[in-house]
Amino acid sequence: MAGPEDITLFSAVDRTKEPGFFKRFLDEGNKLPGIIASKPIILGGLQLKGGEKVFDAGCGLGDDTFEIARLVGNEGHVVGVDVSETMILEARRREAAHALTVEFEVGDAQALRFADATFDACRTERMLMHVPDAERALAEMVRVIRRGGRLSVFDFDWETQIVDSPYTETTRQITRSFCDSFKNGWIGRRLPRLFRQHAMTDVSVTPQTIIINYPFLELLLGGHLARARSARVRYRLRMLNNGGPISARRTKLEPSYMDSPR
Repeated sequence: MAGPEDITLFSAVDRTKEPGFFKRFLDEGNKLPGIIASKPIILGGLQLKGGEKVFDAGCGLGDDTFEIARLVGNEGHVVGVDVSETMILEARRREAAHALTVEFEVGDAQALRFADATFDACRTERMLMHVPDAERALAEMVRVIRRGGRLSVFDFDWETQIVDSPYTETTRQITRSFCDSFKNGWIGRRLPRLFRQHAMTDVSVTPQTIIINYPFLELLLGGHLARARSARVRYRLRMLNNGGPISARRTKLEPSYMDSPR
């Protein structure tokens, strides 16, 4: 079995060696108690009463899109869009198990095909950290919801990640490099300002703390650490070929250095 992919590559799932890893990562992530607890908060932000047209940006495997479809009922309409064809194909496959009408399509959140004010509400979860231009994607979501519509966003600020580990400096290097490897590792702290800059009103913030176990931590960080080790090896080989100091970078990045959060 192949090792974990680098989850900071979610914007390029279809071009990775193992796209199926990202499906497994989402399924396992959705089992975490903190993520489960966040779902009603995200949906509550939409204030759905039934009959609405709702857009799910970065819909992934479609599980949350199905829940929205249940809430809006037969009079409503839900569209889920994801940049990954792998995700959309899986969402359409899962749709067969639901007696719901949902539309899934491949698309770029930074350049949506929909006309202005098409939807009553929009949600996105754990997507903006991956989008090359998060501000453009947010502007597009605002554009396609009607005046008075609702936008609900859930995303992380990766620099607030903490890990219980006896290896203080190594852990700091890992968590910081992981944050910086995202296209928008600070998107969580930026969201209130971006909402206001795009003329959204009645902005509210609900902080959530997600506690993860060690098996999921391996999924989360394993690919990033493998890529960091590979880059370190290439650096050392390049220095060797150039006659440089081989010991210039000796920081070891090993997932086994970190204790499981309890």
